[in-house]
Amino acid sequence: MPDLYPLLFRFAVKADAQYDVLSRRVRKGLGIAPPLRILPYRGYGTPERVVIKARVLEERKVTPQRQRHTLWSSAVASYKRYMTREISSAHVAVRWGDKRWEGVTDEEGFLELWVPPPEGVRSGWHMVELELLSPEAEGVPRVSAPVRVAGTSAELGVISDIDDTVIATGVTDPLKRAWALFLTEHRGRLPFPGVDAFYAALQAGASGTADNPIFYVSSSPWNLYEHLDEFLSIHRIPIGPLLLRDWGLSRHGFAPGGGHGHKLDKIRGVLETLSHLPFVLIGDSGQEDAEHYRTIVREYPGRIRCVYIRNVPGGSKRGEEMETIAKDIRDAGSELVAVDDTVAAARHAARAGWIRWEEVPEVEAHRREDAARSALGERG
Repeated sequence: MPDLYPLLFRFAVKADAQYDVLSRRVRKGLGIAPPLRILPYRGYGTPERVVIKARVLEERKVTPQRQRHTLWSSAVASYKRYMTREISSAHVAVRWGDKRWEGVTDEEGFLELWVPPPEGVRSGWHMVELELLSPEAEGVPRVSAPVRVAGTSAELGVISDIDDTVIATGVTDPLKRAWALFLTEHRGRLPFPGVDAFYAALQAGASGTADNPIFYVSSSPWNLYEHLDEFLSIHRIPIGPLLLRDWGLSRHGFAPGGGHGHKLDKIRGVLETLSHLPFVLIGDSGQEDAEHYRTIVREYPGRIRCVYIRNVPGGSKRGEEMETIAKDIRDAGSELVAVDDTVAAARHAARAGWIRWEEVPEVEAHRREDAARSALGERG
């Protein structure tokens, strides 16, 4: 019977995609179908190979966070974020300089296209133009997709969890997690004190000009991409590709939540693509970050310089587990450093030579300011 599950899921995915096609055809005939849009995601890669990501969806017109001031407007925005209608088999043109490619979206409307960038491309962020070719391409605006190229100027890479590592969510409590995922407003969620300055220091590196790439991985759904990207911008946290999870029916099963195994696949993808860089991994003690990072340290010997784990309330119950994981990581040639705040992590990173010592007071100052805002209940 288990062997039938993949076949059943593939059939269900095709049926769901066909239903979406027929539904849109009917609504278009009635004149009530909203226009289409391309939602660009941040891609990444090297001077030899990059991945360009996007999704083709029906336009939902979600009000920007800064313009939402009531619980009702937040609830409506959250509903629109989750109740998306994806466009499968959409043809998208990709232009980068004088190069051009075409890609096709999958059953969930995702476009993932690996391409060689223009010759001589430099490290840093680049903008790639995306254009919908079909269906219903007329009137759909072209968009620009940011792509992060990590070249020889980078000293290391950083991969960070988001929930309870960057953003305070109370994610270890199922009820708080459900609330945080449904009513996710930047005014109601704050970054952990000092995260912006610490990540900026890691990005600058030991030289101060390294421009190290930072990646964010989360079990949150892709529906929250724009919200999370805006959150990083609002709180001046260094931007980077967001590697999220597809919630819903797919050929792999139905995944509204549950385990975090997808994080391993996302992390492996980054490490395989940026094979020339060592990495620092950052997570928290509340979920399975430490276990996943132990797996990565074992699979990529010599690639992981350090694993930072932020202690969260309730994490002390895992004391023996964390000690075992720390020993396993140490035996595999890396180090797990448990910290209570970003200042402790910054001091360790400075001693290790990954950031400049003069950045530590900056992290301390930001931690104090952020903690004061949190205590006063400020929400942006």
